[in-house]
Amino acid sequence: MRTADLDLATLRCEQDGRVLTVRVVAPPFNYMTGPMQDDLVRLVAAVDADDSVGAVVLTGGVPGRYITHFDIADLLHSAEGLPPSLPRSPVSVAVRAIKKISAVGGEPARRLLDRTPLASLGLLARFHAACEAVLRSPAVWIAAVDGPCGGGGLEVSTFFDVRLASRDAHFMLPELTIGITTTFGGQQLAKVIGPVRALELMLEARAITAAEAAALGLVNRVVDGDVLADAQQLAARYARRPRPVVAAQKAIFHDDVPLSESLTREAIAQMVCLSTRVTRAALRCWLRRQDPSGDSTFLTDLQPWRDGTALDMNAGAGQRGDEEAVGATAGRTS
Repeated sequence: MRTADLDLATLRCEQDGRVLTVRVVAPPFNYMTGPMQDDLVRLVAAVDADDSVGAVVLTGGVPGRYITHFDIADLLHSAEGLPPSLPRSPVSVAVRAIKKISAVGGEPARRLLDRTPLASLGLLARFHAACEAVLRSPAVWIAAVDGPCGGGGLEVSTFFDVRLASRDAHFMLPELTIGITTTFGGQQLAKVIGPVRALELMLEARAITAAEAAALGLVNRVVDGDVLADAQQLAARYARRPRPVVAAQKAIFHDDVPLSESLTREAIAQMVCLSTRVTRAALRCWLRRQDPSGDSTFLTDLQPWRDGTALDMNAGAGQRGDEEAVGATAGRTS
């Protein structure tokens, strides 16, 4: 099944070329809920298996709303179902056990957990895995923030590759004011903007503007006008990058391992890429387009490579390993 054909309760998907646009539709306030988390888990898995998707744009599907924050009523329901003053040690054992069961048990384990009081913890474990998967997804994930982006909405967006915001978007993390921590995005937020700024943002517990978020590095760019159209245009260009190589590069950036091991993995990824037909075709195409003087094509004729039109890196049809087999544009542009 194509990702665009998924039947999801809170997400609406449509595909144009290699760009999948996903609108969050949970009226009236677009709060994050358990069903929305489950939909996002299914979305991430579907995108990973769908070679037709090169980029995903997530935006709000309710006017003036992105993902406001987690539904506080849901949090209270969860809180009231817990024994008072739980000791850390048994909670740690339970969380780790559920995550391990979810990771190795697959769908049977999910169905079993869903019939127990630990259902919400099982969903959280799956959602954690989905957030990690976005960091290694072969698709480029872009958040087009077009309204309030707080709590869980902000946290999940930190796992995306690019975040764009409309001028009137705003961002907030009010968790500490109601006695809770971040649930899944704290570490990633600290990596994006630094731990000192991340803690300050939570201690202040105020809504910051899109411009302030850009200054912190929380968003890549503030867009005047239609943020979704800008994100879709960017996505169309990024979607031309080869999915396996995008996944490999993201893994290099996000693998949390010692430097020596990271360098080893980087070298392995490079060798694997060099061995593929599509990369060899790209190298041949580069040489064919090279300036007669021998100067770098990236200096003399960069635009086709930047736009991704020099050749189709995702055609997937090449059996001969030449430019034509992967949809290369014949000849050298002047």
